Amino acid sequence: MNKNALSWIIRIIIASLFILSAVAKLYPSPYFAISTFEVKQLYPLGFSENLAPYFSRFLIGIELALGLLLLLPVKIKKVITPTSILLLAVFTIHLLYETFRTGGNSGNCGCFGSLLPMTPIEAIIKNIIAIGLLIWLLMLKVPDTIKSRLWFTSTITLASILGLFMLAPIRPV
Repeated sequence: MNKNALSWIIRIIIASLFILSAVAKLYPSPYFAISTFEVKQLYPLGFSENLAPYFSRFLIGIELALGLLLLLPVKIKKVITPTSILLLAVFTIHLLYETFRTGGNSGNCGCFGSLLPMTPIEAIIKNIIAIGLLIWLLMLKVPDTIKSRLWFTSTITLASILGLFMLAPIRPV
């Protein structure tokens, strides 16, 4: 199998994970699911009731944007892949902290919302495999075939974030 085909297989796998994660956090209804994500995931981390709604939509929008950008004809080596690795690393560190803090491996980590419940250890393994695939993608050294499209990348990211705010508007408490 040539490097270009392997590169696209890895991109599709990781993009699917990010897109599924973002969409699953909107199940069964966007507002209810995001509110549940905030209460179960963000409040225990110390986010205030005022900040959590903004952060949750921003985070889910970034996940969606990264998934879409991995599938689109943009340069991925300098920004998209490292940002994906960083996001997964932050999630993994958080999961490790929560696992050690609670002293167990019970409950749903929230990675895929309530659509696909996953324990923290399962999520850590998934994230480590995904980080490994992304590092492998960087090591393949497949050249980007297009010029930088900062405007396109920025537009997809902004549209993803704003789309979340439109799907689940912030309601006063």
